[in-house]
Amino acid sequence: MVRTKRVARHVFSRLNLALLLTGALAGCGGTLEPDLSAPGPDGALDAHAQALTYPSGSSQTVVSRRVVYKNGSGAYQAAAGFEHFRAAGAFDGALHNIRIAEVDAPGVREALVIMSAGQKISSSGHSSGVTGQSSHWDASCDSVSCPNVSLDSRSLAMKLRALGWFPSGKTYLSVVNDANFDHLFDSDTKQRIVNGFSNWLQAQVRPETRAIYLAGSSRGGCLMMRMAQALRANTALDGIDIYVSSFDGVCRNSQGELGTFDSKINNPVRPWGTFYGAWATNLTAQFPRRNRLHIFHVVGGQEVAPATGIRAFSAYAGSTPPSKGTNLDWGWYKQTWVKWKHKEIGNPYSDPSASDQAQAVADTVDAHLTWLDARLP
Repeated sequence: MVRTKRVARHVFSRLNLALLLTGALAGCGGTLEPDLSAPGPDGALDAHAQALTYPSGSSQTVVSRRVVYKNGSGAYQAAAGFEHFRAAGAFDGALHNIRIAEVDAPGVREALVIMSAGQKISSSGHSSGVTGQSSHWDASCDSVSCPNVSLDSRSLAMKLRALGWFPSGKTYLSVVNDANFDHLFDSDTKQRIVNGFSNWLQAQVRPETRAIYLAGSSRGGCLMMRMAQALRANTALDGIDIYVSSFDGVCRNSQGELGTFDSKINNPVRPWGTFYGAWATNLTAQFPRRNRLHIFHVVGGQEVAPATGIRAFSAYAGSTPPSKGTNLDWGWYKQTWVKWKHKEIGNPYSDPSASDQAQAVADTVDAHLTWLDARLP
């Protein structure tokens, strides 16, 4: 794959590190619980100082298409290029709300990049620091598509596009503005949606494809993890590196989604008086085939809605989950705990206070870019 040379990327990284060490980023705000705030011998809380800074890209205006639209007669119909979703068998009402914008779709595809926002939980849209969509991105939607969707230049998608690590002329890039991967759907419907996404993505693979990068927040993070499971299980893709960025990915523990179960691992850097924590999952068992697999999960674990039990997942080392989490780095899987609220992780540009924004960005969007930079060849 032709990319910006690794040496050039690392020169850029060192310059950013110098800025970081001289105070270019704001420090962490807020008070942490006394018994949880001190780093342990495993360096569980030292990740904040390691994130580099990355410049914004250019904003883009795109068309987000429904994978199943309504024709002039009001009948559902599969959109061209998205036939895999309907073929997977989820009901049309669910598929109609899945909207995807193909930002770059060149004929040559050395890399595939797919990024997803989290679940829409109100009548309005939802902003995302991953895809770059605003809170009312869907204001112009009709029964076929959503024209004039603006993607923020500061988002993960636009930053990565500008960096050129996956050159836009040789990279298929799509952002999923609404995956409609509803937390409350039954397991069968979810599996059919996962199958639709996975089959659609695999249809984008070309003989020259050497890397796939998946990124998502909240329910989008869970979707990307489940897509990675399907992709890595396909031996035909063994020659392709798969990179996954999860921003406080939320899977439903009562369904055993992604292997989560009813054992809560407490966030070691949770703010005072909170109960942040994540549902445990044995990710080694979930990914038995880990060659050329690279995953980074940034987790806060705030309950998404009060008294619902909806919260992020957490991996763990050993035979049983610990009561308090630590940062993990197993080579193929890395996990970092952060103090931020769920929405702040999903969009560090709009939800944290102004004084906290720089550190929130460093701990989320830029932390994922730092991780990816270190792993690309």
